[in-house]
Amino acid sequence: MKKLILLALLALPFISKASHELGGQVSAKDLGGSQYEVKIKMWVDSTIAVSPSISYAVQNSGMSTSYTAALTSNIPMGNSILEITYMDTIGFNALGAYKIVYTNCCRNMSITNLNSPSTQNLYFETLIQNNPAITNSTPEFVNSPDFFASPNDTLIHNPLAIDPDGDSLVFTWMNPLGFGGTAIPMSFVPYPAGAMSFTVDAVTGEISWIPSMTGGYSYAVKVQEYRNGTLLSTGMRDATVNICVGCKTAMSSEFQFYNMNTWPMVGNYYQFQAYANTAFNFTFNGGVSSINSNALNMNILGEANYSVNPPVFTASQNMNNIAGTYSWTPATNQIRNRPYLNVIIGKETNQLNQNRKKERTLLVKVNAGPTTTGTLANDNIMSIYPNPAHNEIMIELQNRNADNVRLDIYSSLGQRMYHQDLNQKAVEAILVNTTNWASGNYIIHVNGKQPLTQQFMVVK
Repeated sequence: MKKLILLALLALPFISKASHELGGQVSAKDLGGSQYEVKIKMWVDSTIAVSPSISYAVQNSGMSTSYTAALTSNIPMGNSILEITYMDTIGFNALGAYKIVYTNCCRNMSITNLNSPSTQNLYFETLIQNNPAITNSTPEFVNSPDFFASPNDTLIHNPLAIDPDGDSLVFTWMNPLGFGGTAIPMSFVPYPAGAMSFTVDAVTGEISWIPSMTGGYSYAVKVQEYRNGTLLSTGMRDATVNICVGCKTAMSSEFQFYNMNTWPMVGNYYQFQAYANTAFNFTFNGGVSSINSNALNMNILGEANYSVNPPVFTASQNMNNIAGTYSWTPATNQIRNRPYLNVIIGKETNQLNQNRKKERTLLVKVNAGPTTTGTLANDNIMSIYPNPAHNEIMIELQNRNADNVRLDIYSSLGQRMYHQDLNQKAVEAILVNTTNWASGNYIIHVNGKQPLTQQFMVVK
């Protein structure tokens, strides 16, 4: 059933309800034939009476039409928070842009970085282009928000937007939205920061922040979806994080990841190299500093989890430590230039179902396969790909234990084209830009306890 509505009327029945809503998002899945599955996901505190259905609106060509979505799941998240999901199926009769909107009055008055939050609506939306000639679903954030953190502690959280069609995604921070989808005015210092200001990484969507003050802070993350340079859809997540001392997470210790210096880095990102039709395995370690009765959990969420051959992650706890192994054998059709986005999550939960989480963003690049491999001293391995190269080449050193290792690349005339001093790591990946190099043979020279040289061809 549907009817035309005035969005202002939506606010009246839900004043007490909306103040318990801590965040939300909406996404649309293409079912074919201009039919879409709408999913509205929200996070609320457990004191609320969860409604069996909610109203939302679809806007097109200046008209707003109301629909009703039914409750499909109600999951306790710990820290007295519920994750509730509502779903509906709708059809569009015409080509064009459709905006799917959920709005409700009013936001919680304890939010400190919004002006007059108790008079502002909670509002989130997604915009999709309806065109039966193409299949396109909007991205969906699949990692639940972090709702509690401590002052002067590093907060790293990735909402992890997954696009079913494998399109390119771009992330930005945006103002939380209020009535009619207008930006809500924020306080003079919306995110008071210590050593790290509030940022959203454009490539991965990772949120980083070291808050310096207690309070409730609302934020929104926007994701844009592109295919062949054309913007197809946009989505957003609205959430609130409470910066507090000891609230909801009364733990004697805090989860941390171990041996992060062995995770390979490309630029500013942890990026692992995998090869089509070849098993990839890597073991992560973490835990807490002291033994207690709390349960530890480690898991990896990622794009590949939604493929036909998803990775497997197995974890086991031993006292105050936990280890988990990520295993995946990507198929040939999963080779792509854009790495697969993942988030590793470590969590500690006490007997009161209070929890703390730590997250890190991980990229996994699927390649056609290493084309040149050499052996260093003590069975250390160097892989080079692609070979021949065009604009860049990846050099990966595995299980290296030599001291004072240097990487040099020379032209066939003996000119040094590249130099880097390397840290001692079990795995290290070095991305070298060869765009301005002339065609020809080049020699890679790794000098540690024993040297290795390896040739590759740059093709222009």
